[in-house]
Amino acid sequence: MNKRKIGRWIALAAAIVVLVPVVLFLKQYYDNRYALDDVYYTVVPLDYDITPYDDEQGGRMKDYVLTCYNADGEARELEFTVFIDAHGANLYPPGTFLKVRVSRQLVLDCYALDVADVPLGALERIRITFQPTTATSLVAYAQERSSQLSAIDTPSLQASCAADGTTLVYTYRYNAAAKELAEAEASLLDPVYLAQFRADSEAFPELTAIALEVKLDDGTVVFSQSYDTRIEFTYEMA
Repeated sequence: MNKRKIGRWIALAAAIVVLVPVVLFLKQYYDNRYALDDVYYTVVPLDYDITPYDDEQGGRMKDYVLTCYNADGEARELEFTVFIDAHGANLYPPGTFLKVRVSRQLVLDCYALDVADVPLGALERIRITFQPTTATSLVAYAQERSSQLSAIDTPSLQASCAADGTTLVYTYRYNAAAKELAEAEASLLDPVYLAQFRADSEAFPELTAIALEVKLDDGTVVFSQSYDTRIEFTYEMA
């Protein structure tokens, strides 16, 4: 092997030694920033301020900071910005269920979806928070809550609230195809809604009970729970 060939091999080896770490670094950089790492789910809280702002170029945008959950129920606080067109597209109103795809470092994209498409592991952790009340009567309070709950209505779920004497009744009605979701919801009502029930009780001391029912759209009661505001939770399984 002549000296020229030896020199070429040495140069090639040197190039490889230099390029391999660079390629590995670039791949790691790409994977960390742009490769899909996980998918998270959440719902825009009913008390979330979605007022957009203008950027320096005259565009309109909105920043979201939300606690999201993956299919295993693991939490992660995600921040992302949406750019809004003249028709308000990409602005996610309160009550919208979201699917957020992330890399290790960035939010890649975000989509609205039906509650039926949220994995149960994430749905178990998602909390619905209400706006502060301005109502002065229990009937008005129930109407206010029902109006806010309508924001989370999807083809799979309709939610409402009504006053029955001194009892507040929350109803979550699922379609038959979402029976599995309804059953999962039933198993989680206590931890999910306890804080809200306490807020209801504090807002209206005349409340004696708060009831929550999960039904299918054919009228089948999957679960019913009654909370005596003066004592403790009591349960009645359908």
